[in-house]
Amino acid sequence: MIGQNLKTNFRIFTLLSVLTGLFIGAGYIIGGRGGMILGLFFAGIMNFASYWYSDKIVLKMYGAEKISEEENPDLHKMVERLAEDAGIPKPKVYMNDMEVPNAFATGRNPEKGVVCVTKGLMNTLNDEEIEGVIAHELAHIKNRDTLINAVVATIAGAVGILAEMAFWGAMFGGREEESDMISALVLMILTPLIATIIRMAVSRSMEFRADRDAVKISGNRKGLSSALEKISEASSRPLKGHASRSQEAGANLFISNPFSGDKITKYFSTHPPLDERLENIESTEL
Repeated sequence: MIGQNLKTNFRIFTLLSVLTGLFIGAGYIIGGRGGMILGLFFAGIMNFASYWYSDKIVLKMYGAEKISEEENPDLHKMVERLAEDAGIPKPKVYMNDMEVPNAFATGRNPEKGVVCVTKGLMNTLNDEEIEGVIAHELAHIKNRDTLINAVVATIAGAVGILAEMAFWGAMFGGREEESDMISALVLMILTPLIATIIRMAVSRSMEFRADRDAVKISGNRKGLSSALEKISEASSRPLKGHASRSQEAGANLFISNPFSGDKITKYFSTHPPLDERLENIESTEL
């Protein structure tokens, strides 16, 4: 467990260091040395918020509401039983209004764990499938993936806004040197790409591990496999309504990318291919 905590802390340190570098670089492009100092200041604020409040930011981002035991006793009993099997405290239970079946977990540590399911998940999947999904999310909490995923989602959202600020700041900030304009354009193109690569690299390895651990927690391969097939099929269709930039930035949080049917996002999936995940599940020993 100590080794896992050290590994998690190292990843967090690396991610926050990347965020700091991006803010300083954008600050320089926008305002020179003064901009670098301002960028460092904002990076400090973002680092603090990403570490201590990323879970609250994520829940707010997706309009998640806490579900009491009185509102859904069966779901609470399922979460409590699986959390006991996973050897972690029972997490808080939230739900949001997304029609697509999906779920995510967040929280700085297992003691602060949160599991959020969508209305689409509760309306589309059967109990065995929901159990598989809950077990997957509890595995993320147990493995302390939730803090990393929440920080990545927060960083990815900030980076997209940062890149546009740097570009338009260079355009209209009174700095007309050709090199500054080129730097701003390069930053606008590369920064979101870097954020996407980070999300893909971090999320994919975690999903394989969480799938394996979910099977061990629930003692059942079929529920999770069937759930992933239904969720993947539903996620391949375009969402009703428009997802914000910040919501799309948090795709790595979910058990399957809910935005994969939209625009170019399907070519930069934060999750492994479905067939590879199913093979991984089938090869897991109970």
